[in-house]
Amino acid sequence: MGAFDNRESRRIAILIIGVVIVIILVLALLFGGTQGLFGIIKFFITIGLVFAFFGFAVWVVWFIFIKKHKKDIPFENWKGYLKSAMDNGSDMMNELVLTGDKYHSSKTFMTIKGYLRIKGFDGKEYDLFAGKKNPMNIFEDNKIVMLRPNQHSDLIGDVYTYGISLIKKYGFYFLNTTMMDFDGIDKAVAKDTYRTLLFDTLGDMKQITDRAIGLDPEYRKEQMQQKLLKIPVLSGQQPPSQGEQQ
Repeated sequence: MGAFDNRESRRIAILIIGVVIVIILVLALLFGGTQGLFGIIKFFITIGLVFAFFGFAVWVVWFIFIKKHKKDIPFENWKGYLKSAMDNGSDMMNELVLTGDKYHSSKTFMTIKGYLRIKGFDGKEYDLFAGKKNPMNIFEDNKIVMLRPNQHSDLIGDVYTYGISLIKKYGFYFLNTTMMDFDGIDKAVAKDTYRTLLFDTLGDMKQITDRAIGLDPEYRKEQMQQKLLKIPVLSGQQPPSQGEQQ
């Protein structure tokens, strides 16, 4: 079944659900009047609120106690690209579709919700597509697909990728024909990580230097508070000994 068939199936399912709901409401109005109609509507709203509450509770437990939160630098860079892509939006793009080949049918990989064009360390341009297979699924993580401009169709409507599969590497999805590109992928991720690590280290060095020469405002505030807590000693007097303080 191709991508077009999948979208058509979803539309038919939504249409059937809508028709069933309308039939239920009409029957409730015919046999129960307005009171029966409002009773059915109230029932649907209650069921929806119950599912929403329990769904949110399950999501909170999953996010806090189950989901693994990565702290590595490549992942931090990945999150930066994701946020940039989401902030830019997807304009008039809909689905990211794998066209397959004469032996494999086309299939939808995800719904595009963000887009970003960058220039890699190899000097070439790359298009980043961000999104999910099911945008309504809060348990599904966003994906980033990184493609060369000549590896996909025009950036309007459904975007077709010229390949049969996408392979995840360093958090990004690459076309199966280029995932072994050492210069375009491995070196790019390594250099991006090195650059981030370099600037993080420089930021830490600046903070240490500011503390050493007394320019860090928070450190100076702590020192002033410590001075204010000391017992003042008049000129010509000796500070009280421990025995006298007791």
